[in-house]
Amino acid sequence: MGILDKAVAATKKVTDAAQEGFAEAKDKGQTLVLKRKINGYAEEIGHIIARQKGGEAGLDAEVDRLVSEMRAVEAEIKALDEA
Repeated sequence: MGILDKAVAATKKVTDAAQEGFAEAKDKGQTLVLKRKINGYAEEIGHIIARQKGGEAGLDAEVDRLVSEMRAVEAEIKALDEA
């Protein structure tokens, strides 16, 4: 194997490692965004519960919707973790 072949092989190896690292960082960034989304839903649920405790009625559907959204985002996170 000549010097040029070795250089090409080394370059390919470095490029592959960089692409893998980029993909991993991208997944971690997406996971962070999704976790923040879950925190936002949890905060909204907390506000709704406070309103319920204050006597406001008819908010169960909103809580159910937010919980459903949270579960969907949790499924996205799980899919990213498994990839």
